Amino acid sequence: MKRLHNALCMTVLLFLSFSVKAQVPILNSYPQATATIFLDFDGQTVSSPYWTSTPFYATPANLTTAQITSVFNRVAEDFRPFNLNITTDSNVFLATAPGRRQRIIITSYSSWYGNAGGVAYIPSFRWSQEVPGFVFANLLATSSNPETNAKRVAEAASHETGHTLGLDHQRLFNSSCGLSTEYNPGTGSGEISWAPIMGNSYSRNITLWHNGNTSCNGTQDELQIIASNSNGFGYRSDDIGSNLNQAPNVSITGSTFGTVGVINTTNDVDVFRFNLPDQGQLNVNVAPNNSTGGYNIDMEAELLTSNGSLLRTYSPSTSVSAIIDTTLNAGTYFVRVRNSSNAYVSNYGMLGNYTVTGTFMSGSTLPVYSLNLSGRIANEKHELDWSIIADEPIDNISVEVSTDGRNFTALQDVKGSLRRFVYQPMEKTTLYYRLHVVTASQLKYYSNIVSLRSVTGKGKFNLLTNVINSNTIVVNSTGNYNWRLVDMNGRQLASGRMTAGNNRISATTLSSGMYLLQVIDGTEISTEKLVKH
Repeated sequence: MKRLHNALCMTVLLFLSFSVKAQVPILNSYPQATATIFLDFDGQTVSSPYWTSTPFYATPANLTTAQITSVFNRVAEDFRPFNLNITTDSNVFLATAPGRRQRIIITSYSSWYGNAGGVAYIPSFRWSQEVPGFVFANLLATSSNPETNAKRVAEAASHETGHTLGLDHQRLFNSSCGLSTEYNPGTGSGEISWAPIMGNSYSRNITLWHNGNTSCNGTQDELQIIASNSNGFGYRSDDIGSNLNQAPNVSITGSTFGTVGVINTTNDVDVFRFNLPDQGQLNVNVAPNNSTGGYNIDMEAELLTSNGSLLRTYSPSTSVSAIIDTTLNAGTYFVRVRNSSNAYVSNYGMLGNYTVTGTFMSGSTLPVYSLNLSGRIANEKHELDWSIIADEPIDNISVEVSTDGRNFTALQDVKGSLRRFVYQPMEKTTLYYRLHVVTASQLKYYSNIVSLRSVTGKGKFNLLTNVINSNTIVVNSTGNYNWRLVDMNGRQLASGRMTAGNNRISATTLSSGMYLLQVIDGTEISTEKLVKH
């Protein structure tokens, strides 16, 4: 039975005129595979009787070279575990045997079909005929953000490819078995938000193959269907061993290292060996492939001793990366990597590339033996406390902050003798903190990472208004404090001291834009955002 399926149409379609013509780069995700999906961006004459009785020309996608590369990378990542080559090369497609190949035409010509984001037949990959699927880039690439457009096109391309491989839509049903929505929109927010590829995955960060409902009482095991004998290509061979004896050694060059792996199946486990020549600080970042701006895996890492005993599991609840940051004695250690479920979705379908990168700072005698950071929320503020055991004086401590647990920026430098810092965030979000400690001999160390949920409330000062239409910022202060005005890149523009009561700060030199006013009381910093018109 031949079934026709179209992808989810955008709720609001803005029709834009595109004039950019790009050279399509030659890209292949797995050249040794015997099966091929061809992403056709540069236009194609369509004569298949399944689509038309009169041949027509599907115009080029009108995406930039960078967008084409991004679309390719996203689709390639969705199919990374399979013995399947995603290509932009028509010669590779034509050299692949019929019944082992599928063309997906990504085009700016949609009026022949309608307002859907794409369309394909189920399961045309298996038919040994030239029956392409379509993605209508002109109906999807409607954002002012080029990467958002690339994501939408890529999600539709993977969705339509899924149809050609035998997949139906992932739907939602109510308690009475009534259809709630044809396209499961997923759930969650932020980095770990999720949606099924065969649902509506345009706006979620983690998009996966899913084992979910296609009918009220029927489920679709998409990994089983894609890798089935009916499609004929299956999974790739596992690249990294799952036990200590098979673990590849991670070479440390200087103080850095890096390697890659693939989670091939839902239960795949990869193990890496680290031979540490001396006592030192080991920092390991296990991160899913993010060159595409989205993710296919939520990572978990375990640190093991030389005999396989578990030292600690690293699996942050709000981040897809797992970060190991600890001091270890000389010897052999193992890092065991797997996918992980999160608050919104199980680990089913969390497959694809990941990287293992980091640093090891070696030394026969470590000036800092112990560096431990802890945090809590009290009185609407973030209170950070730390302990340091060291053989030499601490020259400087920088408190660093991050919104994703990976990319940190300096928040405040404090004296090496201090062991406490208090901060009042300006927005409600989870913040991650760590310390960057520099000893008298200029050796550098990082503490463990703590996460705290930001709160808002009454602080040490209030702005009369956050929107500045004049050349004066009016501040009501509860006491005498130092203040500084910084731009959104953290560059200090002005500073001074305010007194209890009303204060007037000149905004004459400020151009239109967004700024931060920070009030400093010892080790406490309170921040408010303001906009100058």
